Amino acid sequence: MVLREYGSPLALEERPVPEPGPGEAVIRVRACGLCGTDLKIAAGKLPGTRVPVTMGHEPAGEVVAVGSGVRNVTVGDHVLAHFYVTCGLCEYCRTDRESICRNLLGRVGFEIDGGYADYLRLPATSFLRLAPGIGFEEGAILGDAVGTAFHALYRRGHLRPGETVLVMGVGGVGLHVVQVARALGARTVAVDLSPAKLELACAHGADHALRYGGHYVEQVRDALGGEGPHLIVETVGRPETVEANLRVLRPGGRLVIVGYLPGSTFRVDPLAALLDEVSVVGSRACTKDDLGSVMSLVSRGAVKPVITRRFPLEQVNEAFSELAADRILGRAVVVP
Repeated sequence: MVLREYGSPLALEERPVPEPGPGEAVIRVRACGLCGTDLKIAAGKLPGTRVPVTMGHEPAGEVVAVGSGVRNVTVGDHVLAHFYVTCGLCEYCRTDRESICRNLLGRVGFEIDGGYADYLRLPATSFLRLAPGIGFEEGAILGDAVGTAFHALYRRGHLRPGETVLVMGVGGVGLHVVQVARALGARTVAVDLSPAKLELACAHGADHALRYGGHYVEQVRDALGGEGPHLIVETVGRPETVEANLRVLRPGGRLVIVGYLPGSTFRVDPLAALLDEVSVVGSRACTKDDLGSVMSLVSRGAVKPVITRRFPLEQVNEAFSELAADRILGRAVVVP
């Protein structure tokens, strides 16, 4: 499914099955996760993207062909794709921070043709074997929804067992932040406007559920016995929610920004930040090493990828409409 012009529906096109070049592999796509970022890409609201492009950045499938020199995967392997195609040589790639690679070659489904297709060709090093027992649909959303949650909590939030995590927004990513935080030994507070999303978050381990609205700071502190959370994962990214969450953090707390509203800004009181020694950090996608950790959590049953809707490839535009209308709980997948 090809995005030819920003703001236009994706078009179904027939193309030849790609052949792998040296160092490349081709997979038969079996599932590809649907993400809110897709809506921003399709609307032309993200810098650096290009058209035309086959969208879909959470693919999983079966390897059907490999080029010369490929050693990490073989034909028949079940794999997911790490959607950042990186140089592997810069300071950040060499220190396991490849999502901020300084020589980024592109992102699958953003600038590089992605997984809303029957077949996908990428550098073979972009593919990781799925752990035994993890299916294609689960594997697809590990690459972003679950991997991003782990990266935000563990790599950027430095979560410690026994701490309290507040999750602002429990959609596709936030719902998995709740689960990963619990698996890492934290208590969790889920915050959203949607009663259905809050109910689902509680069903997957949230200790508290709060509907965002007036007296928010007081609500949170009441729920936590008078103190704020140690860590907040902000998946909404609207200025008003970020600023409210800066007020609710306990001294020494950390705010990790995962969600964003393109073009928006938020205000920080420098004196308050200084006096309470709070930290505000960004968290961008995940690393390949993160995905190995995530597969371990899923394999042992500590985290369960939540998929509630499935769409055939030709219905991607309908899936986008459902996502834009906020009618999808957890994650949805496209199944070619």
